[in-house]
Amino acid sequence: MPLLFDAHCHLQALAADGAGSAIARARASGVARMACCATGEADWAAVQALAGAHPEVVPLFGLHPWKAAGARPGWEARLEDLLALSPAGLGECGLDFSRRTADREAQVAALRLQLRLAGRLDRPVALHCVRAWGPLLGLLREAGVPSAGAMVHAFSGSAETARELQDLGLFLSFTRPGPALGAVREDRLLVESDGDPSELPRRIADLATARGVSAAALGEAARRNAERLFGRTRP
Repeated sequence: MPLLFDAHCHLQALAADGAGSAIARARASGVARMACCATGEADWAAVQALAGAHPEVVPLFGLHPWKAAGARPGWEARLEDLLALSPAGLGECGLDFSRRTADREAQVAALRLQLRLAGRLDRPVALHCVRAWGPLLGLLREAGVPSAGAMVHAFSGSAETARELQDLGLFLSFTRPGPALGAVREDRLLVESDGDPSELPRRIADLATARGVSAAALGEAARRNAERLFGRTRP
């Protein structure tokens, strides 16, 4: 059975017994590692506990754009303290302007801070972006992509945006085929469940069919890329 790497999931969103069951199902389906992204201070401890109990889990801690405006004062220092204790990644962070009530200034400020923190601590970053591709590209060019690397999860942008992000050195992760899939180079492609990691083989099969390659080849390429990005990230 090939070994697979889920580039983005949220095991902490499951019930306590559900996370353990999901990890067991993932192992049985060939998923050897899974990047579990926190979304805010309320779930940092849960992700930390999962990573400590399950060596397959790669932890990431960050502040999701939906939670930027309501974050408690001092979250930045607490995030830095948490990352200083473990070589975890940083995420999920980013920009999401899909909601009319989105506080765009708060999101940009939070992302800028997290990119600087990732650069200072040499951590890979998992980015969320919805209807904010221009601002994201502008911020990445201004702040720079952290030397440890970055990915955009559940990529939904155009083929041109995909090319621009790859030129900046980012990886692009997919849950399903989309119009930009053909514009992603093999060495920049990641695959994710964005939920239950045991679903990863099915997602890989769908993406492989769309790209006209074997599921084994695509799964192995995605695994290699995820190891390049998260290889130094451990509980």
